[in-house]
Amino acid sequence: MTKKKVLFSDMTLRDGSQSLWAMKMTYGMHQVVASEIDQAGFDYVDLPVNAVNFKMWVRFFQEDPWLISQQFKEKFTRTKTMFPVLERIDLLGEAEPRAVVKRWYDLLVESAGATRHYMMCNSRNELDRYYPWVIPAVRERGLEFSPCICFYPSPRTTDEYYANLTRRLVEEYQPDQLWLKDAGGLLSLDRIRTLLPAIQKEAKGIPIELHTHGMSTYQGLVVVEAMKMGIDGVHTCIPPLASGSSHVSVFNAMHNARMLGLDHNITNVEALEVVEERLMRIAELEDLPIGKPLEYDHGVYSHQIPGGVISNLKSQLTQLGIGDKLDEVLDEVVRIIEDLGHPIMITPASQFIVSQAAVNVATGERYKAVLDSMIETALGVWGWEDAGVPWMDPNIRDRFLSQPNTRLLRKKYERTKEIGEQEGSVEELRKQYGLTGVSEKEFFMHHVMNGDAELKKIQPPKTYYTGKEPLALLLKELSKHQDVSRLQLRKGNSVFDFRRN
Repeated sequence: MTKKKVLFSDMTLRDGSQSLWAMKMTYGMHQVVASEIDQAGFDYVDLPVNAVNFKMWVRFFQEDPWLISQQFKEKFTRTKTMFPVLERIDLLGEAEPRAVVKRWYDLLVESAGATRHYMMCNSRNELDRYYPWVIPAVRERGLEFSPCICFYPSPRTTDEYYANLTRRLVEEYQPDQLWLKDAGGLLSLDRIRTLLPAIQKEAKGIPIELHTHGMSTYQGLVVVEAMKMGIDGVHTCIPPLASGSSHVSVFNAMHNARMLGLDHNITNVEALEVVEERLMRIAELEDLPIGKPLEYDHGVYSHQIPGGVISNLKSQLTQLGIGDKLDEVLDEVVRIIEDLGHPIMITPASQFIVSQAAVNVATGERYKAVLDSMIETALGVWGWEDAGVPWMDPNIRDRFLSQPNTRLLRKKYERTKEIGEQEGSVEELRKQYGLTGVSEKEFFMHHVMNGDAELKKIQPPKTYYTGKEPLALLLKELSKHQDVSRLQLRKGNSVFDFRRN
């Protein structure tokens, strides 16, 4: 009898980095691990190829995003790769005509070589607002498509809600895979036992993959329970970018699959161990966090901040000089969630809410300063039912909509909708910028970065050593350090002695 096989996909480079390192993973860090990840046997590898990462690489590291993207295509020759697709280039930026968005994703696919796209379907009413044109565009390009069913506990998101959502996805879009996406790590054993069967029943045999973070500390148990119940795939990370607010460690997932009598797809454990060792070295060198299992914190079921947001929140609070106010900010997040009618806490709502919470704490008064994103939320810019608008506290909504900026934001939203519904053309946007003579990649980076001021600062990327470089390279690097006067290498009976005069 053939054993059931669970397929592990790798989220280390995108979601692991986002969850634990606040996306601070550079060209050189990818360079020393990508080939080994490719050799491990993963079903898919998730790539950090999107406008948000592109901005990070340019703004904070002065690195060329296209160079990083091209590296992925060169490194991943065995394993299929994937990245997210949205209805606009930058989710938090201006809308673009549809032709511009399509060409942007064409360039990303050509550059990075990805074959699968995934997109959320119920955090901003995407199924109604964007799927009718985005998914046909994905299909026209011959790409696999995986809608993300975003789990979020609220009075409205019952098992029946998710069953109906799954049924509609299957009937209208025939996806290649389905994701059960638990960005907040809020799935419990009791909930997975009723939720997964409800989704499986309506999936009609379409593979289902579990994407869950470690915020509640139930992650390992939930993954095991899902494997018992016949989940087809599980998203994992490689230490030190596993555990904590990130995904389950691939080593732990492999062990538990074996304990359950299941086969899996990982064929090269040694390659994974090399990746772990190199990332640990980088973490120590750059003073980056090492993912560790969290102690149980019942508060995660209240503030519900996703794993991919919490690391950025901590980093930003420190930058604002209020790093010691984290607990106050988390308490304020709980209050804002209730004020806003329990929106699904995933991008962009989660970012908006934690930002407003930080402002409320920093100013010492609730909504003394109201962010534009809160006004946009009340206007329905970021969705309606799933965004919680009909259930918002009416007094809070009135306060938001009475802000001086509301009129301008309403006009902007109307204009944004109008632009987003147009097919348009890349050439028209080029003419608006006066960039008809540059390459497509240069044009799109100008568009993403809102000008070329930061692009002019791009430098050759920093690289890291793997430990396999020639001795001549080691000596060349040592010569740069005047405090090293002697080096002795010994292997068996052979001794090499380097001395500086």
